[in-house]
Amino acid sequence: MAAVVARQVTRWVAVVRRGRALHPRGLLLRGTLTVESELLGEHGEHEVPVRLSKGASLPGRLPDVLGLAVRLPNGVDLLLSTGYGFVPVPRRGFTSGPYSTLASYYCGQRRCRIVARPEGGRRVPVDPAELPGVLERRDLVFHLWAGVWYLGRLCIHTALPDTDLTFDPLVNSVPHLRPASRLQVLRGAAYAGSRRGRGAKLGGGGE
Repeated sequence: MAAVVARQVTRWVAVVRRGRALHPRGLLLRGTLTVESELLGEHGEHEVPVRLSKGASLPGRLPDVLGLAVRLPNGVDLLLSTGYGFVPVPRRGFTSGPYSTLASYYCGQRRCRIVARPEGGRRVPVDPAELPGVLERRDLVFHLWAGVWYLGRLCIHTALPDTDLTFDPLVNSVPHLRPASRLQVLRGAAYAGSRRGRGAKLGGGGE
């Protein structure tokens, strides 16, 4: 029942907004992922699509719970939000603190949360419209961890302002790297409702 409600609500919101119901203010980017663990795919460097976004999509530089979405080389959609453990935390900048999967994942034989920690440097304003200018000056670098296991390095270097991509961590997963929490069922229903509300297909143009 809860999944049905989540699907209908996000479908309605997407219709009203004529766009994403979840994390509507964001920008698709390109990054280089250096894989150090087979959990993420084949070892080495891979070009991957990335999306940085504002969860509640508050205007301008107002703090928000931020989103980091990455399509891994093995086809998995990894979605993280600013926070610690399962607690989301609003931030004032895209590199002001760690991102976490919030819900736990099955990582091979282990169960853990995946965390992306930004490298030090000047804070990046929490406004997606400013990201192209930031990336003209410097790359944004994040290090991915699963507990104490280092997974790889993500270097975001290019803005793709005229394109978008659909992400879904339930549909795009693999047996050794998949969501473990029951709450992900609600999340998946919400993504499906959002796609249906704006007529998007999985793979391009939305959640």
